[in-house]
Amino acid sequence: MDFENIQKIIKDMEAEISAFGEHEEELEPYQSVAEFNANIDALKDKIQKDGDETVFFKNVFNTQDYYENISSYLSQIQVSIEQKIKKSGVSPQANYNLQQSLKLVTETIDLLVIEYGNLVKNDKKNFFSQNGTRRNKIRLTLSNLVELKKKIENIIYRDSKIVSNVLLKEFKTLYTFFANCIKVAKSRQDELLLVEVAGISDRLMSMIYPVFRNKSLSVSELIYYYLFFELRELKASAIGNRLA
Repeated sequence: MDFENIQKIIKDMEAEISAFGEHEEELEPYQSVAEFNANIDALKDKIQKDGDETVFFKNVFNTQDYYENISSYLSQIQVSIEQKIKKSGVSPQANYNLQQSLKLVTETIDLLVIEYGNLVKNDKKNFFSQNGTRRNKIRLTLSNLVELKKKIENIIYRDSKIVSNVLLKEFKTLYTFFANCIKVAKSRQDELLLVEVAGISDRLMSMIYPVFRNKSLSVSELIYYYLFFELRELKASAIGNRLA
C-alpha cells in the first residue's frame, strides 16, 4: 500500500470538499407524506381512468416520429431538472464525483483494515513485533480516511435532500410524462424507450439514495422514502420488477 500516494489523495479530496463550505441550517421537506400520498393517489387514479395516454400526449408525442419526439423531450426534462438542482445549490456532476470519491475512500478503508488484521496475525506468530511501524502508518491513514469519509457523506447527504425537494416539486409532471411514455412504449413494444425511461428513473434515484444513510429519518423526512419508492415503481413498470 502506497501511503504517500494515499495521503496525497486525502489532501486533494480535502481541498476539493472545502469548496462546498459549511451548512448549519436544517433542510425541511417540500411536502408532507400525507400531501404527497394524496397527490400521487389522485394522479394515478386520473392516469388509470384515462386508459390510453392523454389526448395531449397522443397528439403531440404519439405520432410517426414518436420515439424521436419523446426522447428529445426526456432530454429536455433532464436538462430542466438539472438546471433547477443547480439553482438550488447542487451540481449533479460534482455530486456524482463525490459519490465516486466516497466509493474510493470506502474501498481503501476496507483494504487497509484487512491489511492491518493480517499484520496483527503475523506479529502474534513472532516473539517480537515486526510490523509495528507499518501498523502505525495504517492506523494514522485510517483515522484520516474515516474523517474524510464523514465529511463527504455529510455533503452528499445534504445534496440528496436538496435534490429530493426539487424532484418533489416536479414530480407531478415527471410522473405523468413517464407513465404516458411507458404506455406508448408498451403499446408499440418499444424496449429501447422503456430502457430510456428506466435509465432516467435510475439516475434520479441514485441522487436521492444517500439521504437514507442514517436509516433513521425523522417522521417529516419519510417523504423521501415515498418519493424513492414511486420512482422505483416507475422503473419496475418499464422494465419489470426483477430488473428494477
